[in-house]
Amino acid sequence: MKKVLYISVLTFLIGGSCKKDGELTPKTCGTLIAFEEKGHLSIQQIIANVDQLSVQDIAKHEVTLYAITYRTECRGEQIDTKGLIMVPDNVSSAYLIAYFHGTQLPVHVGSLFNVDNTVPSNYSGGSTDFSEIRNMGLTWASGGYTVFLPDYIGYGSTHNREHPYLNYPEMFKSNIDGLLATKAFLEGKGIDYDNRLFLSGWSQGGAACLSAHKYIQEAYSSQFNVVASSGLAGPYHFIKFIDDILLKKNEDSDIINIFSWSIYALNKFSPSPRPTDQIFSYPVFDQYAAIFAPSKKPKDILNNFFLSKIVDGTDTRFRSILENNTFSAGWKPVGKVFLHHGDSDKVVPYSNSIDAKNGLQAAGGDIKFYTYSGGGHDTNLKEYITNTLNDFNLLK
Repeated sequence: MKKVLYISVLTFLIGGSCKKDGELTPKTCGTLIAFEEKGHLSIQQIIANVDQLSVQDIAKHEVTLYAITYRTECRGEQIDTKGLIMVPDNVSSAYLIAYFHGTQLPVHVGSLFNVDNTVPSNYSGGSTDFSEIRNMGLTWASGGYTVFLPDYIGYGSTHNREHPYLNYPEMFKSNIDGLLATKAFLEGKGIDYDNRLFLSGWSQGGAACLSAHKYIQEAYSSQFNVVASSGLAGPYHFIKFIDDILLKKNEDSDIINIFSWSIYALNKFSPSPRPTDQIFSYPVFDQYAAIFAPSKKPKDILNNFFLSKIVDGTDTRFRSILENNTFSAGWKPVGKVFLHHGDSDKVVPYSNSIDAKNGLQAAGGDIKFYTYSGGGHDTNLKEYITNTLNDFNLLK
């Protein structure tokens, strides 16, 4: 039977990242609003549900699923959003992993591709769809970790809002608030938690993972101790990720929708967004228009003046936004960083992980780099899942 429990603010109030606003003032960001039991899986069900690898020798715990509702912030406004917590049975203390999932189309487009069946809080234990939740989440949870998976703003209960796609400072707000709410959940369940945190993610989520590592150690070190982060194929060197596309502005790009959507979101969720006609050469009123660009050539979709100033570096305002969205150098990670990438990735170039390895090592970071020879963007999930589990186990 599903259970919905509403949480007393006085009992579970944890200060978060946003300010009070209007009728939502009784709560702050990071507050756990409610949780709902979504399902329970036996070890045999978990073994059957994970299809990227065999977990026969990994699955040691049955797992209970909980959808949580928590308070966060989007563009300065307080809102409620959701995530999923996977709790291994028969544990008295938590080893906490946050997993940040990869790119999903917005719901009004993604409905054609069952995008609702990718949203973590919608998962109730089935064996179809929800590939990342089943493979990453269930493997690690059955291996003894409590796993938190945020929905992201723009999906699930917040599907009427636009998603801050690849805008990592904005994405971090709801991700950290979800982790704060997860702490409250664990406290309410009587599960000991000592603030040690493991971070993980793939693609869009890979850079969310590495950026969260940086932001948490800088601003939330009293709440969490990042033991390690493990990212697969993330656009860590984001400014180069964009520049590489712009250098081929006259050529067709197979990831033009990703490029266009990210440019749109970086502008919209910046402190001072510009009118879109100053950025795009065609009418762009929302994220859907950005995704469905009329050409695969960057020069055909961007405003010529904007494009020229980005390419020659004189648009310092937007270049600064790109720099602030880059996490491949210039900071020393506390804890260990594991980087995973296929060297034949056609979506997020392999150079992103090479640059992150070199940049973070130069800053004094402890980095381990996995190169998957011949691997594409989504061909090494099995290796990523098992290597991450093994590496995290050694750091418990």
